[in-house]
Amino acid sequence: PLVDAGMRELYETGWMTQSVRMVVASFLTEYLRVNWVKGCEWFHYTLTDADAAINPMMWQNAGRSGIDQWNFIMSPEAASQDGTGSYTRKWVPELSALSKPLLHKPWEAPTQVLEQAGIVLGETYPHRVVTDLKAERQISVDSVLEMRRKNQKYNDAKGYDLINLPNGKMTVVFTKKEFRMDRDGNIIKVAKERQSNSGRGRRGRNKKTRA
Repeated sequence: PLVDAGMRELYETGWMTQSVRMVVASFLTEYLRVNWVKGCEWFHYTLTDADAAINPMMWQNAGRSGIDQWNFIMSPEAASQDGTGSYTRKWVPELSALSKPLLHKPWEAPTQVLEQAGIVLGETYPHRVVTDLKAERQISVDSVLEMRRKNQKYNDAKGYDLINLPNGKMTVVFTKKEFRMDRDGNIIKVAKERQSNSGRGRRGRNKKTRA
C-alpha cells in the first residue's frame, strides 16, 4: 500500500516525497528485479521536478549501477516513512478504515476486520504482487553475486566494484558489504570493531589502579 500510495501521488500531482521515492525504487529494483532504467523513464515522464542528471543518477544507485550505490533497502511493509499512516490513508482511501498495524499489510488482517472496513482483497483492493519479500530479495542478492563472480576483473582486491573511466583507467566505487567478494568468489566478512572494557566512556579511560 505504501508503494501504491506513492505511485498514485506521483501520477496525480507530478510529485512524490523523497523518502517514498526511495521505497518505490527499492521495491522495483530489489524485490521485482525490474531494470532501473524503467523506473528512471517513468519518473522522468511524470515528475514535475525531473532533472536529467539527478534522476538517472539516483536510479542508477538504487539499481546497483551507480557510483554511490545505496547502502540500504527501504521496506515497503515496515513503512517507517509513514509513521502515522496518514500518507497512505490519503492516497489509498480504500484502506483508510484499517488500523495502523494493518494499514500497510492488509493481508494480515482477520476476515472480520476486513469485512468491517468494507475491504475485499482482490475486489475492492488488489492482492499484493509480492508475497514473500525476504525470498524475492534473496533471489536479487544471489543474482548480483553470480554476476560479480563471472566478472572478477571488475572487482578489486577488497571486493569493491571497479569502473572504467573515459581516460581508460579504472577506479573504485562503493559496494555494499553483502556483495564484496575475494578473487575466489567468497564473500568477504568484515570484522566488527571491538570495544575494550577499559575504553568505555571517560571513566573507563581515566580510571587508575591503586596499589
